[in-house]
Amino acid sequence: MSIPPSSIGAARVGAARTGGAPPDGFVLDTLGPEPVGLTYLADTVRRFAVERGDAPALTVLGDRRVRGRARRTDTVVTLTYREVDERARAVAAELQATCPPGTRAAVLCPHDEHYVVAFLGCLYAGVIAVPLYAPELFRSQTRLRAVLRDSTPNCVLTTAPVRSAVRTALDGTGRGYGPVLHVDEVPAHRAEKWRRPPAAPDDVAYLQYTSGSTGAPAGVRVTQANLAAAAHQMRSRFMPARTAVSWVPLFHDMGLICAIASPLSAGMHMVHLSPMGFLHRPHRWLRALSDYRADWTVTPNFGLTHCVRRVSARDAATLDLSRLRALAIGGEPVHAHAVAAFVEAFAGSGLDPRAPVPCYGLAEATLSVTMTPNGTGAVGGHFDRAALTAGRVLPTAPGPDSMHLVSNGTPVPGVAVRIVDPATGEEVPGRVGEIRVSGPNRTDGYWEAPERTARVFADGWLRTGDWGFRHEDGLYVVGRMDDVIIVRGRNHYPEDIEATVESVAPVAATAVGVAGDPTARLIVLMEADPAMTALPAPDREALTERIRQTVSRQHGLAVHDTVVVRRGTLPRTTSGKIQRGLCRRRYLAGEYSTPRTSP
Repeated sequence: MSIPPSSIGAARVGAARTGGAPPDGFVLDTLGPEPVGLTYLADTVRRFAVERGDAPALTVLGDRRVRGRARRTDTVVTLTYREVDERARAVAAELQATCPPGTRAAVLCPHDEHYVVAFLGCLYAGVIAVPLYAPELFRSQTRLRAVLRDSTPNCVLTTAPVRSAVRTALDGTGRGYGPVLHVDEVPAHRAEKWRRPPAAPDDVAYLQYTSGSTGAPAGVRVTQANLAAAAHQMRSRFMPARTAVSWVPLFHDMGLICAIASPLSAGMHMVHLSPMGFLHRPHRWLRALSDYRADWTVTPNFGLTHCVRRVSARDAATLDLSRLRALAIGGEPVHAHAVAAFVEAFAGSGLDPRAPVPCYGLAEATLSVTMTPNGTGAVGGHFDRAALTAGRVLPTAPGPDSMHLVSNGTPVPGVAVRIVDPATGEEVPGRVGEIRVSGPNRTDGYWEAPERTARVFADGWLRTGDWGFRHEDGLYVVGRMDDVIIVRGRNHYPEDIEATVESVAPVAATAVGVAGDPTARLIVLMEADPAMTALPAPDREALTERIRQTVSRQHGLAVHDTVVVRRGTLPRTTSGKIQRGLCRRRYLAGEYSTPRTSP
């Protein structure tokens, strides 16, 4: 495999190749006006282990149930850079004894320090990591098994406490996967057996499986150069910083780059808490930001609304968020009302209104494409809705006929963004078009999927499948091309209709799809709390009518059907985005119906 010149540019590899001191690394000439020297992430961690070995590298805020009691007691594990390096080398030595360089290793560890060690161990060994997750009772194993069958790993990395669940998941795939290595049981002295394997910029570092919002998951081939470039791009926007906090899943591209690669490449202290810990108690994320005086953090948009809904004013008053300089928001569309509500809710906690940093990225670009400059906060504008449905960008005053969109900022170093007509590939200034991306972090395709690779990657550009436009140097994203609703020749964007519905109904999330003929029927599915699903029939009918009238007035669309479902019913990707295509299929199959209540 090679990296296209249009993507990476010239890469010069250092002379040192095996053992001893870290090598000179390599140089990319596509990260800015001057060539930039980069090192492999594993070599960077090794260097920090020598230069500042006692500095904290990562802290994991876990929780465990106290026997015989309902409450939970927090547990804290901290590893220094020396300890992370030693453990990663020990795991790498075990891998080198069973998995040749270039083979694949699935990471099925819980969300803790062992996950970070396992991922680094793969990089240290020259083995291609496949970041996944430990099987859990509440999570379907369908996607996990599909990824395992697609990636065909030669070995598996996990931990002893979940060995039984991992074995069950592996058995369900119908094939063997070689040795299963328990990361937490590898003795530290094994690090002495490790030898640095040969490395080159175009070596595949790991396979980042997409969330599958519009199709089957596919493994994005992320090279060593892609990974190093992505970490550099993040550092260029968020440094200087000393401490960061994240709850985002480590197997997701946002979690892997923002919570592992970038902080470790910058010598930072990274504080982790689990996604489930955040969902159950979102205050823990904010408490960690306060206690550790974090400089920056990251969250998808729904994390903001989750905190606004679940963190009380009393708890907010105990927080000190004054040190937070950058609150990166990505992974899903960023909504102006969500950012504004979060800033207002935690202003009394010292949150700087300029801290939010809306971003745009995707796995095929090793995460980052654009970011809002630090210190500007969330900026955006109002655009004429009717003009946008016709593909024109027309700024306007706030009102019911406008869309309030958030700018996702400017391209990160080395990245070029074009807005094109998807049919011709020609740029369309001042209009809505497909967002296409190129740069040193742009990957070159999918694992063992040449047809999909040819369709998405062409002529040095990544076809993102997202509708968007440029305005005053900022990138605005208006929706997925596969999700757009075409009525009478005009494009209606689900996110816009969802925002309208949520403005008049107390729902947690809304999915909009079109059943059957795409010009005929608009279906609205709404997740709600139990109190709303239990509404008496007259109140439910009144709510439905209010939704119909509002959507008709603001969008010129007739709502064919509205269905209220319980929270957690609508299918989502691993990053929390609603899978609208799957929602549509389930609706047509009759799987959704409003829960019955007494009149």
